[in-house]
Amino acid sequence: MKLNNLSAFIAISILGMLSIILPVFILGDLKPYESPLFPLIRTGIEGISLYSISFLFLSGFIVKLLSKPSFWKIGLMSMALFPLATFCEMIFDSTSHTMFPFEFIGYAIYTIPAIMGAAASQFLKPFVIKKEVKTGYSKM
Repeated sequence: MKLNNLSAFIAISILGMLSIILPVFILGDLKPYESPLFPLIRTGIEGISLYSISFLFLSGFIVKLLSKPSFWKIGLMSMALFPLATFCEMIFDSTSHTMFPFEFIGYAIYTIPAIMGAAASQFLKPFVIKKEVKTGYSKM
């Protein structure tokens, strides 16, 4: 099953969001943070864990294995929904993001595991997925 570019970007964006949010439920001892619209996202970002990093790596690996976009595009798209959530919260409550431009640096750093996973997948893809050899013969 091959994903086209749009499907791959949507998949990695959703998987990137889940990679940050799911550890909130796995790790029961995380301090919950307040946020005007998305408290789960803030709790996941503030309480980033090895689970999140691992999930981001695996997300990049799997999406690159099933699609054609370059590994760096897949990595960047893994965090694409977070700036959108930031802008939504800033529109809702302008005092909610006092470190506004600097948090984007954090999002850029969080793309590294997905980029590494996608790059590893690109390297291993020829060994994992064998291409069909086409012959000039037709079956009758």
